[in-house]
Amino acid sequence: MIATKKILIGALLIIVSAIGVKAFAHSRLSKEEKVKHITEKMAKKLSLSEEQKAKVFQINLDRANGHEDAYKQGRKKEVIQNAVAKWETELKQVLTAEQAQKLKI
Repeated sequence: MIATKKILIGALLIIVSAIGVKAFAHSRLSKEEKVKHITEKMAKKLSLSEEQKAKVFQINLDRANGHEDAYKQGRKKEVIQNAVAKWETELKQVLTAEQAQKLKI
């Protein structure tokens, strides 16, 4: 019983440590690298063409800049909402109806 608890606690500590290391590594990426990573995931999920991928990268970068502006202004809700609304509108202009549906926008 005690050995089982120790094993479970040990496994939990390993999992939590692994998650922390991954989060720390992601936080060390530049804004552009984070946006590129997000865009790559979107490209894979949505089967984006190279042209779409380039446009989506710029749209995602603009959204990241909008969030950055919101944080500088004290996380103003309306600034964040405007950035997200602009992001959705611009993406709908680049994506096909099927891709937009997959993204749920």
